[in-house]
Amino acid sequence: MNTHKLYALDFAFYSSSGVYGFEAQCQMIKKIGYDGLHFSAWDGLRWDTVQQIVGAKARHGIEVTGIYTVLDLRHGAADPRNSGILKMLETLQECTTVNLSIRGAGAGIQPGSAEGLAPVSAWLKDALAICERRGFDLLLYPHINFWMDTHSVAVSLAQDLDHPNLGIVFTGFHWYAQEGGNPLTVLQACLPYLRQVHLSGSRRSPLGFGKVATIEPLDVGECDNLAIIGLLKRLGYAGPMGYLGWDEGGNPFNKLKRSLHALQEMIALSDENPSWCGHLD
Repeated sequence: MNTHKLYALDFAFYSSSGVYGFEAQCQMIKKIGYDGLHFSAWDGLRWDTVQQIVGAKARHGIEVTGIYTVLDLRHGAADPRNSGILKMLETLQECTTVNLSIRGAGAGIQPGSAEGLAPVSAWLKDALAICERRGFDLLLYPHINFWMDTHSVAVSLAQDLDHPNLGIVFTGFHWYAQEGGNPLTVLQACLPYLRQVHLSGSRRSPLGFGKVATIEPLDVGECDNLAIIGLLKRLGYAGPMGYLGWDEGGNPFNKLKRSLHALQEMIALSDENPSWCGHLD
């Protein structure tokens, strides 16, 4: 029996036609059978948009399982795009998990450069003081072409800060697009800090996200999500898992439904056949 909380990121509701409203998103997520939905606030300029989530559980019977936002210290910590994230942390209600991507660590600092660790850590300490007081988890979200572009950068930050409210989300697409191969080493490194897992169907293609790889429903693509889930379970991960869609367009209800079915099936297969993914050990 599946014991993982299953969610979808609201990215699946974005397309060239526009973005579905939050109420419609919640209704679809509930009807399909997910436990929760991640809401995107994008940056500190939109900190007040998270007020939409208040009462979502009472209205729709689903949980808001995370807020996604992006830090960019190339503009300076005092810039509203960054300071607004702290304001969001101070005022956020009915959600206790924030996913944080870090686009820039400072002017002229290259992606993945160790030069960015000090300024990013200084900002994170301020954010974590709020998280500790309010009982929130701040999860580092690696993203291709950002300063924090790999999970190894996230692990370095988590190790250096060693804070109980700081964790990591494994972003399957960004790992596949940036590295790929056998996920054992990266999952082992993340495991002490791992609190959420975002999964996507994907294949390498110049037509994909960032001209690197596609983001697709979980029942298609070259990325082997069954192997990733099987390995996570062999390593002892028992936390939430979710579907990350983006840029693929089309009918969101259909792709969300297909992805939930695929996710449930892969979890069940991994539970029933733990040796299947032994080739990754």
